[in-house]
Amino acid sequence: MQIEEYLKKFQPVIYQTFKNSLLNNHLVHAYLLVGNTGVPTLNIAKFLASSLVCDNPTPLACQHCLTCQRIKENNYPDLVIYDGALSTIKKDDVTQLEVNFENTSLEKKNKKIYILNLVENMTVQAINAILKFLEEPQKNVYAFLTTNNESLILPTIISRCQVMHLKLIPRDIVISLSKEEGIDSFDAELLSYIFNDVDTLINHAKSDSDYQVAKECLNLFIDSVLSNKNDMIYVGNKNILAFINNKQSGRYFFDLLCAVFLDIQSIFYQKKPYLQEIEDKLQEICKKINNINDVCLELLKTRESLSLNVNTSLILDHIINVIYNNMKGE
Repeated sequence: MQIEEYLKKFQPVIYQTFKNSLLNNHLVHAYLLVGNTGVPTLNIAKFLASSLVCDNPTPLACQHCLTCQRIKENNYPDLVIYDGALSTIKKDDVTQLEVNFENTSLEKKNKKIYILNLVENMTVQAINAILKFLEEPQKNVYAFLTTNNESLILPTIISRCQVMHLKLIPRDIVISLSKEEGIDSFDAELLSYIFNDVDTLINHAKSDSDYQVAKECLNLFIDSVLSNKNDMIYVGNKNILAFINNKQSGRYFFDLLCAVFLDIQSIFYQKKPYLQEIEDKLQEICKKINNINDVCLELLKTRESLSLNVNTSLILDHIINVIYNNMKGE
C-alpha cells in the first residue's frame, strides 16, 4: 500500500489537513508527527517532504518522478535526515545541519527540508540547539519531526510545531491485510505487534534476518517454558544469548516476548489473543503463571531499557528470573 493510499484510508484528517495547506500555500515551517511505535512516521515524513518538491504533485507527492525517487533513495541533497532509531541525535548533527542550510540550495526548487526521526532520542545539547533553529526559521526551510512518545518532548519544541497525531490501525486489520499479501499467519500475528503498517511488516517478514533469528529464539523460549523452569533458564542463558548477538535482534526478541505475554494476559482475562497460531501453547503457559500482570509490567519496563544501551544478557537474565519467580511450582 502506497503511503498516500495509507494516509487517505487510515489517517484522513492528516491527509486532508496537509493537502489543504499545500493547495492554499499555508504551510508552516515545522511539523511534529506523533504516532505509537509501529506507525510509519518516518515514511510519512518523507512523503510529506516529497510533496513540497515533487515534479508532478497531485497535489501531494506523485512518488514516481525523479525527485520523489531520489528522496526515496536518500539522494536529494536539500533533504537532510537524522534518524534517532539508528543512533542518538547529537549536537554536532544539529550544528552540521545549520551549516549545510546556510549554503545556497543545490536544487532548483529552492526548498530545504530536514527530518528528525524520534526526537525523543536527542541529547539535551542537541535539543537546545534545534530549539534555536526552530525559533528563527529561515525562508523556504521546512522541518518534519517525529516521535513515538509526545510526553517526552519539551513543550517548547511542541509549541513551535504543528502537531499531527497519527492513529493506530486496528491490529486485526494489519494481520488480515498482511495475510492477504501472502505473509505467513504467524509472522503477520507477531510482527503486527511491532509494525502498524502493512508494507513495513511485509518487508521485515520477507527480508529481515534479525527478525528471523528472534522468532527462532522465541519458539525455543516458549517450548522451554512449557517444559519446566530449569529448561527455561538453560535455554535462555545457553541457547538464546548465543543467537541474540546484536542490538536489533535483541530488540526484536524482547518485542516478541512482550507480544506473547500480553496475549497470555488477554487469555487470563478471557479475551481472544492475537497469536492464534500458538494459542494452545499460550493457554498452557497461562496456567503456569501466578502473576501475569507483574510479568507483563516488568517486561514492558525492561524492553524500554534497551534504548539506554543496557547489556542484553543482563536484561535477558532479569526477565528469566521474573518469569521464573512468577511460575507455579513444578
